[in-house]
Amino acid sequence: MSTLISVLIAGEPDLKGYLAIDSTVSGRCYGGVRMAADLSPDLLSEVARAMTLKYGFVGLPVGGGKSGIVADPEMPQERKRELLKSFGQAIKPFLQTKSYIPASDLGTTDDDISFMLNSIGLKVPPRSLSFKLSGFYTGITVFTAAISVARHLGLNLNRATVAIEGFGHVAVSAARMFWENGIKVVAISTSQGALYDEAGLDVSKLINLYHKAGSQVVSLFPGGEKIDKSKLVELDVDILSPCAQSHSINMDNAHRILAKIISPGANVPTTDEAEPILFQRRIVSIPDFTANCGGVLGSSMKRTGLKEEYIRHFLEQRIGEQVTKVIEAAEKENVIPRAYAQRIAEERFLRVKASAERRGITSRAYSFALELYRRGIIPYQVVTPIASGYFEKRFR
Repeated sequence: MSTLISVLIAGEPDLKGYLAIDSTVSGRCYGGVRMAADLSPDLLSEVARAMTLKYGFVGLPVGGGKSGIVADPEMPQERKRELLKSFGQAIKPFLQTKSYIPASDLGTTDDDISFMLNSIGLKVPPRSLSFKLSGFYTGITVFTAAISVARHLGLNLNRATVAIEGFGHVAVSAARMFWENGIKVVAISTSQGALYDEAGLDVSKLINLYHKAGSQVVSLFPGGEKIDKSKLVELDVDILSPCAQSHSINMDNAHRILAKIISPGANVPTTDEAEPILFQRRIVSIPDFTANCGGVLGSSMKRTGLKEEYIRHFLEQRIGEQVTKVIEAAEKENVIPRAYAQRIAEERFLRVKASAERRGITSRAYSFALELYRRGIIPYQVVTPIASGYFEKRFR
């Protein structure tokens, strides 16, 4: 059960913010700062829980948390920075003690988080924030999870189609991988609307335009049919990849989902009530914390100095194997995949937490060395030679 703190944003009586701490390891938790107009305390607690499960699934000794501001992320940048500064000041005690370590999330960027910390007089440790490649790594595992399940189901990938809800960093990465591997991306959406083309959208042109126009890409792109963005999840495709807001699949539309596979880039894209409906309809809903774990895992690997080619191969191989095992085991037990995966993630989390908090001499020495590394005192060249073995061990 998450500990939820309501945050009063100074000078902004009509605005709200929240900090949800679901779990800690050695007194700390990690998680993004999001900004969304429809953010609620219950939803933020759910997303914080998803972070615990995500870290548990990949075997990293990290607690899960999340924070957020109830506001429109597309407001003018100057106004956005004012809110971030006020929010940072309100949660400063947690930031100072590092009991909550923030990162970028839905509606925020790494630059926003750096600004928030600097604006309240806190330094940004060299290795504390997520790398800008976090979205790229998440996209890799979203793609990998979908392909692994597609092969398990015996789908013809040469004729497969995918619809992607959202078109931010994660979705762009996943879309490129689907497209480069011959899978037609027939629909995308942003906060401004959605595009659909049964013959397949030109992903390369979409990405180039996205980098220039952001969410306006759906309005400015010359091809495709403009459709209601809420209808994207109901399109007749093989793979649906929700990479936008949470709860986009719910009781209202679960009966109309036509995709065979759901591979999410978003946290908690499906409500608890909708999961049994998908399961009964034989739609394979890949647990979010398994499909989108690439960001936390890839960023952790990158921080150790491992080469890009190795990280990508590791994510594709290990996460593909793990997702396939989850789906096969859930089928054997005839349970919803999320229920099975959650049990596994919780067990792993408790094991790595107990190991990390064991107060023997070796454990204390490791914790001390890790803190020095996070602060940039120990160079990554010292860590890189042992890093690959460490991450391999996470999956044994």
